[in-house]
Amino acid sequence: MKSPMKDSLSLSKTEQVFHAQPRFSIVYLLFLKRKIGFKQLQQLLQMTPGNLDHHLKKLEEADLIKTRRTISWRPLVIIEITSDGVISFRNYIIKLKSLLENIPDKMLQDL
Repeated sequence: MKSPMKDSLSLSKTEQVFHAQPRFSIVYLLFLKRKIGFKQLQQLLQMTPGNLDHHLKKLEEADLIKTRRTISWRPLVIIEITSDGVISFRNYIIKLKSLLENIPDKMLQDL
């Protein structure tokens, strides 16, 4: 019989993408907003364009987000979370929440 703790720690390959803090932050913001412009995301996360682009490519390879270029009075890059991204992130958060709920209160108190 599997232990509940072991099950709560097992992450899919897709969920493992969220372990990098910048990718977690990107998907978290997209989970809340559903879509955001590249420049706005860059400013919110205080990342260089190259670093942000690197993490966006990793998320896009995992089919968690999609990017599209639009042209209005200037070119814009819009980043959107995919339906798979919403489901994967929700499942990841549920696992984290379950894991955190199992931490005994006395472990969180000051010594």
